[in-house]
Amino acid sequence: MGGYRAHPDAITKCGTNVSGLADRAKSIKDKATAAQVPEISWGLLGMATTYSSYRELLDKFQQHLDEMAQGLTRAGEDISACGKDYQQVDRELAEKLKQIRVDAGVEF
Repeated sequence: MGGYRAHPDAITKCGTNVSGLADRAKSIKDKATAAQVPEISWGLLGMATTYSSYRELLDKFQQHLDEMAQGLTRAGEDISACGKDYQQVDRELAEKLKQIRVDAGVEF
């Protein structure tokens, strides 16, 4: 038989780990939000020239982190579901093989 072997528990754990990365993205966003430079710090020249670019970049960065967190959560859930599906298939296959042995009168 082929060399591929799925390890359902490892796949499920991987999904949990990937979902956990969403928390890191949220933490980075929280830190970036807390580190915002207030308008008054930019002075008149900064307000007139670079502050709007800074705000736009910060807003896009925060949106990106939100999207990362959502994507990581979704990917983790999907990977975990895959591991659980493998576990279910393994259980069902074991039951079918057991039934075949019983039907054939073979004891192991």
